[in-house]
Amino acid sequence: MNKVLISVLGNDQPGILATVATIINQRQGNIENVSQTLLHTVFAAILLVDVPHEESPEKLQQALCEAGASMALNISVYPWDNQTSDWHDHTPETQPYIISAIGPDRQGLVANVANQLYKHGVNISNLQAIFKGGKNPMENVMVFEIDVPRATNMDQLREALAEIASRLDLEISVQHRKIFESVSNILT
Repeated sequence: MNKVLISVLGNDQPGILATVATIINQRQGNIENVSQTLLHTVFAAILLVDVPHEESPEKLQQALCEAGASMALNISVYPWDNQTSDWHDHTPETQPYIISAIGPDRQGLVANVANQLYKHGVNISNLQAIFKGGKNPMENVMVFEIDVPRATNMDQLREALAEIASRLDLEISVQHRKIFESVSNILT
């Protein structure tokens, strides 16, 4: 089998994943991993799929595009060679943390936090950012799921994030994932 990455973008509507999955199944493919989300009214998904050796990415993309044409989907298929980055080849021992940032919407929020995390060797494994604009802090939320190397000085990381929070009028919280999940369970 060959592995391919499939990206799907389009206006949200029922049946997108059903259409894509059906074509993959009809062509003897197997979905190994999928992540999908909605950004406002935009559907976005990425799939890792095992396809038979005789299936080319171009032919699969053509079949998917034809099936999704009535939904106006933008679908791309890429061969995946399973090469990992240097970071993944030499991943340090890490701990999972959650950073939440709440505050007024303004340009550069994601860039400022992401750059500071990068400077401290932290990998972002997932990010959910919802910006509805305006100054109501509860309408502008970012949640970063991160992998923090054990060698990272957490006091220095927290100080750097506090500087961003002060400068951009944010409330930033940094919690170990287990603490974050425990507090979330208590509140629900």
